[in-house]
Amino acid sequence: MTRERLSLSWSLTALLALLLACRPVIAIGWGELVALAVVIALLLGPVLWRLYRFLARLRHFEEMDRKKK
Repeated sequence: MTRERLSLSWSLTALLALLLACRPVIAIGWGELVALAVVIALLLGPVLWRLYRFLARLRHFEEMDRKKK
């Protein structure tokens, strides 16, 4: 084996060993994921609703301008 190939195989072996040895630090279940989704929906929902209404009004005014011309 060449030095390059040996180095690559040792690197991949070391990486694989590290990945197999590590345990997840944070374990989340379905309950936590649902709670997180609800919090995100409550925080982003009103902002996204206002953006949707603004874009709808903007589209309406653009259509009215096209009809006038």
